[in-house]
Amino acid sequence: MSWFRNLIQLSTIKRSPLKPTKSIVSPSLTQLLQFSTESESAATRQGGLGPTKGDEKPRVVVLGSGWAGCRLIKDIDTKMYDVVCVSPRNHMVFTPLLASTCVGTLEFRSVAEPIGRIQPAISREPGSYFFLANCTGVDFQNHAVHCQTVTDGVDIPDPWSFKLSYDKLVIASGAQASTFGIKGVKEHAIFLREVHHAQEIRRKLLLNLMLSDVPGVSDEEKLRLLHCVVVGGGPTGVEFSGELSDFITRDVHQRYAHVKDYIRVTLIEANEILSSFDDRLRQYATKQLTKSGVRLVRGIVKDVQPRKIILTDGTDVPYGLLVWSTGVGPSGFVNSLEVPKSPSGRIGVDEWLRIPSVQDVFSIGDCCGFLESTGKPVLPALAQ
Repeated sequence: MSWFRNLIQLSTIKRSPLKPTKSIVSPSLTQLLQFSTESESAATRQGGLGPTKGDEKPRVVVLGSGWAGCRLIKDIDTKMYDVVCVSPRNHMVFTPLLASTCVGTLEFRSVAEPIGRIQPAISREPGSYFFLANCTGVDFQNHAVHCQTVTDGVDIPDPWSFKLSYDKLVIASGAQASTFGIKGVKEHAIFLREVHHAQEIRRKLLLNLMLSDVPGVSDEEKLRLLHCVVVGGGPTGVEFSGELSDFITRDVHQRYAHVKDYIRVTLIEANEILSSFDDRLRQYATKQLTKSGVRLVRGIVKDVQPRKIILTDGTDVPYGLLVWSTGVGPSGFVNSLEVPKSPSGRIGVDEWLRIPSVQDVFSIGDCCGFLESTGKPVLPALAQ
């Protein structure tokens, strides 16, 4: 059995030592994962990108991947600057079309654009990176930002912390939804600002349609399950209400004929819908919404409970789906920054979008506003 003898010979041959191979880890990841000491615990480990050297391009760190941040990243000259983007999401969301994805008019991939496609240098240039992380603090004196990786839903012990040095810093972290301190909003309502919000609305809407068709469900429960309540008569609330009414007319009446008479949409606004727009546009929107079957209610929400909301006049409004769209305000990160603020609580900037109290730091988008000393009003959120 010659093949067996050959096999024995091969197994007894002394192997030569393995030659060192090049690391398969990219330079950016290797640099990011350098730690000060090996004995430190996972909670205190910290790597990062150090200050740029004389022969390197200046580094521009952009916090945020929204409208303002992505516009800057797209137009910046990467032959002159290295770009580092830090954001908890790796894409930009085209928010005006987000409401259409909730009812299937558009798919979710149609309203999201990857950061690497907006600025290709982030994916291929050695000094430009994108880091999926939140900024936890800024050291203006030492020109550094402290970040922590986003680990939602990932089964790892602790998020990684790291530090990035910058030559120029642009804060474009945006704003967060305003709840006005109303109890139960964050627990029971769904906002409409990110793709996962639209996915949750779509899932809940279809689930309620299915549940309401189950035998034995009372008429009262059907009315609750299929009552879609939108709080906030701004552009997002009006747009979503219109998309929802179209979905009911075109799809629900055909595919869910047994429960088509139970589903309805209510839009609750404290004042008038689209209050920041021209009066003719408000009248047109009111007429179109009413014509399409949307019920307009003027009131202020006092409390949000799992199955109903309570208005200040004592009215109970049962709901199966609650979408909260009452505008935006400064985020917790913006509030934590020790810089001058505009009258609305946003980061104060001058005419050139600089933060006057610190060097080499700018702020753009919804997270900033003009200081009182400039004599200029804050630009509206829909300026783009």
